[in-house]
Amino acid sequence: MPVTVRLPGVLQPAVGRVREVEVEASTVGDAIASLLARHPELRPHLFDEGGALRTHVLCVVDGEPTRLRQPDQPLRAGSEIAFVPAVSGG
Repeated sequence: MPVTVRLPGVLQPAVGRVREVEVEASTVGDAIASLLARHPELRPHLFDEGGALRTHVLCVVDGEPTRLRQPDQPLRAGSEIAFVPAVSGG
């Protein structure tokens, strides 16, 4: 089923400056795997060397924040996944 992955401006250059990528997936893990298969250059921006979501990146699934502890979380047609980087500095 089609799922939309939204990317922040800082990651858009890695995917040809698009804000959204549509993937076919039934779970959160499948959606991320599909995204990374199409855009492997995103991996180091989103995940650390051990494969965990980077601490400064929040993943939001259908409006609910998640740390991707349940990659088998089911999605529905039209679900949205957004990656949101932390803002810091002074």
